[in-house]
Amino acid sequence: MVPRFAPLFLVAVAVCRASSPFDEALDFEHKGRSKEARDLLRSAASGFKAAGDQPDRAKALSRASRISLALGDYEGAIHDADQAVAVRRQLHEDTAVGEDFNTLGLANLYLGNYPAALSNYRRALELDVKRRSVEGEVARLNNIGNVYYFQGRYADALRSYQAAMSKVNAASAEGWYARRRQLTTANLATLYQRLGKDQMALDLYRQMGDPAMPHSEQAQLLVNEGALYRRLGDPLKALERYRASQTLFATEHHRDGEIGALRNIGIVRTLDLNDLQGGLNAFTEALRLAMASSNLRGTAQARLYRAEALRRLDRLSEAQSDARMALETAQQAGLVEEQWKARYALGRIAEERGETDTALDAYQKAIGEIESIRTGLSQASLRTDFLDDKREVYDSLIALRLRQPATSVSELFFWMERSRARTLVERYSSQPVSRELTLKELQSRLGPDTTLLEYWVGITGSATLWVTASNAGIVHHPSSFSRFQEMSGQLAASIQTPDANWQDAARLLGNELLADVPLSAHLLIVPDGPLDTVPFEILSPPGSRSLLIEQSDVTYLPSTRFVERPKRWRYDAWLLPGRRELVAFGDPPVSAGDTFAGSDQGAWQRLTASADEIQGISQLLPGRSQTHLGQDARKRFLLEGRVAGVPLLHFSTHAVVDEENSDRSRILLAPDSPATTSDYLFEGEVYTLDLHDVDLTTVSACDTARGKLIRGEGVEAFSRAFLAAGSAATITSLWRAPDQSTADFMKQLYYYLARGQSKSEALRSAKLRFIHSRSTLAGPRYWAAFVLNGDGWNGCRRVISWNVVIGLVAMALAMLGLMIRRHKISRQSTTAAPARR
Repeated sequence: MVPRFAPLFLVAVAVCRASSPFDEALDFEHKGRSKEARDLLRSAASGFKAAGDQPDRAKALSRASRISLALGDYEGAIHDADQAVAVRRQLHEDTAVGEDFNTLGLANLYLGNYPAALSNYRRALELDVKRRSVEGEVARLNNIGNVYYFQGRYADALRSYQAAMSKVNAASAEGWYARRRQLTTANLATLYQRLGKDQMALDLYRQMGDPAMPHSEQAQLLVNEGALYRRLGDPLKALERYRASQTLFATEHHRDGEIGALRNIGIVRTLDLNDLQGGLNAFTEALRLAMASSNLRGTAQARLYRAEALRRLDRLSEAQSDARMALETAQQAGLVEEQWKARYALGRIAEERGETDTALDAYQKAIGEIESIRTGLSQASLRTDFLDDKREVYDSLIALRLRQPATSVSELFFWMERSRARTLVERYSSQPVSRELTLKELQSRLGPDTTLLEYWVGITGSATLWVTASNAGIVHHPSSFSRFQEMSGQLAASIQTPDANWQDAARLLGNELLADVPLSAHLLIVPDGPLDTVPFEILSPPGSRSLLIEQSDVTYLPSTRFVERPKRWRYDAWLLPGRRELVAFGDPPVSAGDTFAGSDQGAWQRLTASADEIQGISQLLPGRSQTHLGQDARKRFLLEGRVAGVPLLHFSTHAVVDEENSDRSRILLAPDSPATTSDYLFEGEVYTLDLHDVDLTTVSACDTARGKLIRGEGVEAFSRAFLAAGSAATITSLWRAPDQSTADFMKQLYYYLARGQSKSEALRSAKLRFIHSRSTLAGPRYWAAFVLNGDGWNGCRRVISWNVVIGLVAMALAMLGLMIRRHKISRQSTTAAPARR
């Protein structure tokens, strides 16, 4: 379960005239007697009506409706606001009636009536536009975004918040600028939190400073910060923020906010501190407040989390009852996030009660709702993190299926594929995935002597699904996510540490990951979770003293969907002489200001072997090479599409990978002008490139196969970014390798590519050359870092060299000359026969 992040609602409060009922009501509010203040205003409204004072009647009703809103009496707020709207329309008071529509929007939102909330906010926005109130437009755009947020329409919410921010930024001279900018920034941060982009959210919070804000808004920011701290692994700091927010909400009599704070207090106590009874008490109090104020969203969420606490207390019947009521309430209110969570909760409870079929049905329905929400996210950047906190639903279903002996391999394959790399596949295909690849379809695409190993790593267990052209099977493993994370970390550290005994770590992983699977000459590996950073080539199969690379070439795939890439037609396997075969960028200038921001590596040093690497590669290839070295290694050559149609794209430079925020990962290139600082190709820019004619992209730089691990998607790395841009395959690195040995390795790789080997075979040949060198280069630190993702089973298109053309022409001319000579001899030896007389 994950906490709910709530956006901030912008409410512009109209200033009341200093008349006695208003002053008295205001005094009651300051003393915390809000209900008495509301009753006084309602009574005053009746008196104003009798006296024919319609303006003051409208003000009293408006003020009463906002107090009802704070008290959680949403039906009462709607009743008062509707009357206020009717009066103000008679008076043609467009300014104030907009605020009444805003109140109606908030009340309907809390009641879960989203169509009515949207309608009221839009009517308020129309009035703001009509009277040219930019501040009002900002408020309404934020609140419209909030409706979309609670509906799970995150792309629409983002557009609305961004529109509000655009208007805020254009009004920096206005007195309201600072406060409205803070609130809009907070809503953007909240949305990024919901989508799993924690670092972006934290960056936005840090921009906000500490302006004077109403208590309710300060409290909501504390809630959002608490959720961030919890996700970052500090539950005590999160609990501190939630308690402070509850106090502020209670002071303001902000019922919805207080419910949310109590809910989050319960989450920390239950899920992080294992204080189950304390968590149950917090959820029960939140439920009481939500039901008292007819807050459907608060009711659904409180029941949902109460069910989790009760499940952990082994009170399964009560837990099931709460989860069912949570689902009913969520459906009634149209709360899409709460619906899948409630179904997931029902599935876990049913599983613990031994009701397997019921659990499976609940899990499948939860996944259906999750994927329905995800389909509505039009931007790939939003979909990337979406499954991160939802992968556990898929894992629960897969784990349950694995425990059932009758489960078919094809069904397990189906669910394993559904749980991984969906965004990358869609980017690669340039369209949504309409259906899953079946096991039979996959087998029909596998070549001879090829085995595909697809791994699944869950929280409580793991498995390997192996597939050949004629058979398939499943192997269970005892290790889970945390254990594999520990083992893969130990392996990576031992490889990069001189004199460390990496063989033991490699043997330990090999004994588990390669046990009981058929190993062929060609291996396609679909890793999962922490296995994404394991170089399988250095693992030893059980009972073997040799490394896996010594018997198989290895290709990595983010998903089996990448097996579907169509093979090129035979006539396209060769390119005519004069065509470019390679475009390469290397040896960009390094200045004192070029550093690994956020890294411990300090300033970049010039890669002295980079130019030699590229020049050596270009000499190995028969086709024309276009090299951009030094100051000429400019990013604009890429962005202008100058690599279109080239089979090989190569980078030999520095790279920095940000494992918190992939948007900051970048490859060092040269600036357009020597007078400016260095330029960078950012990972996000790679996705925009058109590389569909590129057979292989090689990034000869540090850590370019690493990045942020997102459950349900994989590692956000340059390797996958280049695949998404259309490159058939990528070769990138898992760690830092020395400059000179990297240059030597790349020359070996391209030597074998030029000889016509497939990409995976060429990479294996280069690694074996190092292994058998009987030098320090035989150690895996120098060769195991380089991994191949994508289409490794095909070769790269090759350019016919002029020497071959000249030779063929010479041969053709010689044959033509021979034919002419034979023809002449034949004519000379033939004489005319004498005629008979």
